[in-house]
Amino acid sequence: MNHIKCTFLNVFLLIFSLANAADGDHSVIDSHFLGSWKGTWLEGMSSGKVTLEVRESSGELFFTTRPAFGTQSTPIAKIVGNEKQLRFQTVGADGHVVRFDLKPSKDYQKLKGKAYYDSLHMEMELSLVTSD
Repeated sequence: MNHIKCTFLNVFLLIFSLANAADGDHSVIDSHFLGSWKGTWLEGMSSGKVTLEVRESSGELFFTTRPAFGTQSTPIAKIVGNEKQLRFQTVGADGHVVRFDLKPSKDYQKLKGKAYYDSLHMEMELSLVTSD
């Protein structure tokens, strides 16, 4: 019974967090997501590199070889991250919104998921950059 209560509470908190994020630029970020992430994106026969910087209430995103998105880093908005998922949005140079849904690995060293851009989606895999 306690497991059901705990699950219900977690679902409620996630829905509450996402609802607040959708209403503005409110951000709820699990500390595991803070930092620099680098990896690759793949869409059909196209691919490239992606860099994501996540701060406490904001962040930036940069794609290589993605002309429609632009050649500059862009700020991210509506960012929400809990122990199961990191979600955020940004706007490409062409004015289209890109939505990201990324899931962390168990050790929070990798993010894997999809980015939805227009009617297409990109597969993405990022690794946390450590300063060893």
